[in-house]
Amino acid sequence: MKVRKILVFALVLCIVTASVLTGCTETTDEAAGNSSGEATTGDSGEATTVDSGSADSGTQDEGGESGDAELAEIYKLTPATSLSGVIGPNLQSRADIDKAWPKTPADPNKIVIGWTEITMGNPWFVAMMEAAQAKADEYGFVLDVLVADGSVEKQSEHIDSFITKGVDIIVVDPCDVLGPVNDIKRAVEAGIPVVGMGTVMDSSAPILTTVCLNPFEVGYACGEYTGNSFDADEQINLAVIIGVMGNSTSESRICGGISGIVAARQKAMGTFTTKEDAMLIGYYLFDDIKKTGKCNDPDLKISCLGWGDGNWTEEGGLAAAEDILTANGDKLNLIIACNDFEGAGALKAVKARGLEDQIEIANFADGSREGLQLVKDGEMLCTGTFAGPAFGAGTIEFIKQIFIDGKDPSNLPMGTYSPVDVINRENMDEYWDPDPSNPFYILPEFEFPKSIPEIIADFKE
Repeated sequence: MKVRKILVFALVLCIVTASVLTGCTETTDEAAGNSSGEATTGDSGEATTVDSGSADSGTQDEGGESGDAELAEIYKLTPATSLSGVIGPNLQSRADIDKAWPKTPADPNKIVIGWTEITMGNPWFVAMMEAAQAKADEYGFVLDVLVADGSVEKQSEHIDSFITKGVDIIVVDPCDVLGPVNDIKRAVEAGIPVVGMGTVMDSSAPILTTVCLNPFEVGYACGEYTGNSFDADEQINLAVIIGVMGNSTSESRICGGISGIVAARQKAMGTFTTKEDAMLIGYYLFDDIKKTGKCNDPDLKISCLGWGDGNWTEEGGLAAAEDILTANGDKLNLIIACNDFEGAGALKAVKARGLEDQIEIANFADGSREGLQLVKDGEMLCTGTFAGPAFGAGTIEFIKQIFIDGKDPSNLPMGTYSPVDVINRENMDEYWDPDPSNPFYILPEFEFPKSIPEIIADFKE
């Protein structure tokens, strides 16, 4: 019998080390969840670029191997596709990289932003751009948006067009983590700074930073809450519905989720030492899933019996869950899904077999209104804060703060992540918007990211 334990888990600002991310930009349908860079997008709206499964593609030099013997093992594994969003204490300064900053706008009262977007093919992206436009209107900015439809070539043309127009700054939600690098270099040479959005590009891109949310940390938060929903001595037999295996946002979100479950089990059993230790165990469990389709930790009583690609859509989640239930429906008591859409599809499959009293479903991202309603109604354990509007509005807020408020973007990591949280029945009132026109949760205020020296100082405290 499951015990519901109240856990309001708030995460602090986390800045990425390396990421082919897609938790924001797309690689397939979800825009690859903005992590890997898919050329298409799923219903969740997380943009992403397909990183072709390479652990190195689209990653930064931050983190990575270090000669420091005291460096936790998990940080030595970055960059890795499934660790997008994980930051180590050995970041390298970016202060000396030419990023066309400082920049004086042509008309300080009307900053012109050129924005090249992967897609507008699903509600997640539509909501993202609506939020960006609303915030731009609030500040009197001119937002020139071009949609690449997943084409690297189109995105290159967009950037050249913005250079010709002489915009004040360019926003790139990359269709591919490597594709826009040379185009961005041309923009910087022309004196136009560039900020990434959603997906962290290759470290050779001279961007100010990438504005996005943290796929690993939102997974970790949701995973820890999910793990605490089971008794300490209860076996967890789970299945995974991932956005797309090989996509960094998808992989890091699920890897973070499994790590959070590990941490919850360790704490319940009295064996927890550090978050880094739980992350390392979670990383290797997820690696087993990638290699063999399953994983097992008998000490923690965690087993994964199967997984499927959900492509960030309800239809994909339904199809993946049907296959999973056919193979292991009699043994499962948990399904974890990359986003609300996949989770909703899994719920349909579970209900169709009459297994809703046996199998819990936890969503690890989006915070869509539909997902929140399912959590409120007790049909889902949780969802995570990963809304499209947070990306869109956050990017415009970042631009406002550097141009108008005097914030210094000269030494930020390649990727900077806003805080994330798990949304559950206990803290629903903090996120539920009574306005039915809002397709997501109530967004927190944007926090300007910490610089690399500030991040390193935090590790030393």
